[in-house]
Amino acid sequence: MKDAVIVFSRNGLFTTTVTARDIHSHEHARKLWPLVTPSIPRQLVTWVKPTFVQQELKRRSHFRTLPSAKCLSVTQIFEQEEAARHKAVCESPEHAAAKRMVADALRQRLQKGIAMPWYFKDPDSSQYHLAGNLLLGAEAVHTEESVKTSFGCDYRLDIAIVSKQISKDPILLGGIEIEWEHQFDGRKALIGKSQAFPLISIDISGMTLEEITPEWADAALTATAYSSDTGQRKTYVYLHDLLYPLYLQLPSGLVKDSRHQFIVFAPDKDLTRLEKWAKMLQNLMGLPKSAMAVSIVNAKSEQSKKMLENAGQVVGADWQSINSQQCLRLTVDRPSPVDVASHMFHLCLANLFLSHSDSLVGYKYMTGILNEDPAEDIWQHPKWNPELRQYDYHRILPKRLAEPRSRILDVLNSLGQAVQESC
Repeated sequence: MKDAVIVFSRNGLFTTTVTARDIHSHEHARKLWPLVTPSIPRQLVTWVKPTFVQQELKRRSHFRTLPSAKCLSVTQIFEQEEAARHKAVCESPEHAAAKRMVADALRQRLQKGIAMPWYFKDPDSSQYHLAGNLLLGAEAVHTEESVKTSFGCDYRLDIAIVSKQISKDPILLGGIEIEWEHQFDGRKALIGKSQAFPLISIDISGMTLEEITPEWADAALTATAYSSDTGQRKTYVYLHDLLYPLYLQLPSGLVKDSRHQFIVFAPDKDLTRLEKWAKMLQNLMGLPKSAMAVSIVNAKSEQSKKMLENAGQVVGADWQSINSQQCLRLTVDRPSPVDVASHMFHLCLANLFLSHSDSLVGYKYMTGILNEDPAEDIWQHPKWNPELRQYDYHRILPKRLAEPRSRILDVLNSLGQAVQESC
C-alpha cells in the first residue's frame, strides 16, 4: 500500500494523505500516527521501511494493515506493548548497563552544573529548530519512574529528570528510554501524544556490553544534533506540538512581540478550571503578575462573538463541536533559554491541557496577529527585505497544537472496533 491517511492532521479528521516514500523513519511515522487505510472501513496501518541489500533497493517503503490481533482498544495496545517491553528489558543486560551509564552521566552533569542540551528540527512544522536543556530546573535523576498517561495507562520510564517539589510533587522535566531499533510503535506513539515533556530515545541495537561505557553514554546524550555514519540517528527526541512554543529558537529580531498566546476550546467546566489553575500555577512558579493574562471569551455580544469566531479560525473549522459559546485565551511572556520559572510554567501548562482537561488548543506566536489565511495551518511571519524590496515569509509554528484527548480515544477505539467487525 503506497498511501495512508493521517487521522489527526492540522486540517481536521481524515483530511490529509501521506505517501510511504514521504516518511523518513519510524520516528517520523510515529509523529504522524495514527495512520489508516484510504478506503472505508478504515483500518490502522503501520509504516514499513525500505529494504536495502549492499546499498541496492530490494523493497520500497510501504504501509501494511495491522493484523486482527492488533485491532484492539487503545488501552489494550498500550498495555500489551508495555508488558512486552518490560519482559525484554528484564532479559537484557545491555539495557540495564545502558540505563545505568546514561543515568550516571546525567547525575554527573547535574552535580557539576553542566547543561544537557538537545536539538531537534521538525520541517513539517517550522523552518526553525527546537532546542532545550534537559537539566534546566532539575533536582534529581531517577530510574524506573512510574508515569501515567492522559489515556489512563501507566508505564515505566527508564530515566526521569525531575524538579524540586512544587506544591505536592516534583515536575517531570524530561525522560529517556533505551531502545532496540526504536521498538514498540503503538506504545511510543501514544506516549508522544499524551506527555508534556521531552522524551529522548537512545537506540542500542547491535551494541555489546563492552561498547556501553561512560564515554558512550555522554556521547549518546549529545547525539540529537547529527546522524550516524549510516544516516540514521541513534538518539531521537519525541516532543508534543504543545511544547514547540517553549523550545522554538527564533532568530533575534524576527518577532518583536515578547509574548505569545494559547487559545483553548474545551467544555465549560474545563475552561473554568483551566483559568483557575493557570493563575495558581503563575503564583506557584513565582511569575510576576505582568507576565501572564488569562480570560474566558464568552459569545454574549456581537463583539465577543466575532472574537470567538476569530479564535475558532485559528484552531480549525471543527472548533464549534468542542464549544460553540466560549473559549479561553492565555497570553504569557515567551520564555528565555535560562528562565527556569517560565520553563516549568509552560511544561505544567501543557500538562494541564493534555492530562487534566479535554482541550483543543490553538496558538498565536504573537499577540494581535491577524489570521489572514485560515486555510494555511502554519503561521507565516512577514519580514520586509530591503534589498529585494519585498516581504519574506517565515514559517513559524502550527496554529493548532493539540487535540482533545476524548476525540483521540474515541477515534482510535472506533477504528479498532470497525476492524474487529470486518474480520
